[in-house]
Amino acid sequence: MYLIEMFLVSLLLTLALEFIVAWCYGLRSKKAMMLVLLVNVLTNPLAVLINWLCGVYLPEIAGEGKWILQLVIECVVVFGEAWIYRSFQKEIPQLKRPFCLAFVANAVSWLCGVLLNGLL
Repeated sequence: MYLIEMFLVSLLLTLALEFIVAWCYGLRSKKAMMLVLLVNVLTNPLAVLINWLCGVYLPEIAGEGKWILQLVIECVVVFGEAWIYRSFQKEIPQLKRPFCLAFVANAVSWLCGVLLNGLL
């Protein structure tokens, strides 16, 4: 039950934050928001799973190394999301500078996650 809650909370918070970033970025159509939804459903659970598995099976990564692991995972996610967004630029004309969107959305999401985890 803990894992389901962890994945669900992480995905829902990420979606809320990345929808806000996408809205501020100028993506307002249903098609654009559906793309943001699908991109995050593909990347967030995988990133959370890899981070969790490394914490369980590679305890030496805990501590200072955990930040490096998270940053590596986030970099892979940013490039993956940017690539997907770039693939849909023709269908969604407002989708300019896909790397910028992916970077800002994930930076906001990750920083909020760090703050929330620090407070709880």
